[in-house]
Amino acid sequence: GSDYIIKDRYEQQDDIYKVMQIEKLISYIFLTFILLVACFNIVGSLSMLIIEKRDNMNTLRSMGADDKTIANIFIYEGIIISAAGALAGIVIGLALCLAQQEFGFISMGSTESFVVNSYPVEVHMDDILTTFVTVLAVGITAVWLPVRILTRKLV
Repeated sequence: GSDYIIKDRYEQQDDIYKVMQIEKLISYIFLTFILLVACFNIVGSLSMLIIEKRDNMNTLRSMGADDKTIANIFIYEGIIISAAGALAGIVIGLALCLAQQEFGFISMGSTESFVVNSYPVEVHMDDILTTFVTVLAVGITAVWLPVRILTRKLV
């Protein structure tokens, strides 16, 4: 009748799931900030590469390459570095998650008080895609401006 409300498992624990989603979002924001700090390493290595390749850039310029073409070479290299790092990180992360699911390396502590013995891990494809896109977006953004500035100054 109308006096009863029927809820599934997720509707009954709605507050807990909302808190877990907020926790996931905060973790994503913090890890993206850490990624931004790590991108300074890419910027530094590309800056040194641009400085070292000054003679090669002048050779390309004398062969008819414009500033945009030379800058694109270094931007593509930054994209390759970011994509390789993202793929390596995702592969390592998936391997660790699968190892945790299979072997339970991180335990929950005392086995009598919990239903499961080890920390549960679940991998979602949308999380993997979000991570990959975020790493590429931050990497490309962190590379684009310094490459444009340095190639124009040095050529």
